[in-house]
Amino acid sequence: MAKKPKAPPFVMLRRDLLKDLGWKKLPSSAKVLYIYMRAKFNYKTQAEISLSYAEMKDILSPATMNRALKELLKNDWIKKTKQGGLFGGLCTYQFNGQFKDFYFGKRSNLLYE
Repeated sequence: MAKKPKAPPFVMLRRDLLKDLGWKKLPSSAKVLYIYMRAKFNYKTQAEISLSYAEMKDILSPATMNRALKELLKNDWIKKTKQGGLFGGLCTYQFNGQFKDFYFGKRSNLLYE
């Protein structure tokens, strides 16, 4: 029996996040960066995420990415868990605030509003 084809990779965002006033006030570049960070997040391990300038080079310039990171940090959408740098590797981040967790299935009514 043949296996069903898997769905293509995708990033889920909660509908209430899209309606949130704080989200609406974020610059577009910060929203794009947040979505790319969500795409790298492993829900099974709940691990920290890192995103290099090289990974985003075709999407955001380094200066724009830097401003977007500052906006996300300033508005508590993410928090820095490890400082990177020249010899320290990449900075790592965790999601923060009311939208840090994503609820699946019937555990939350937020998906069906």
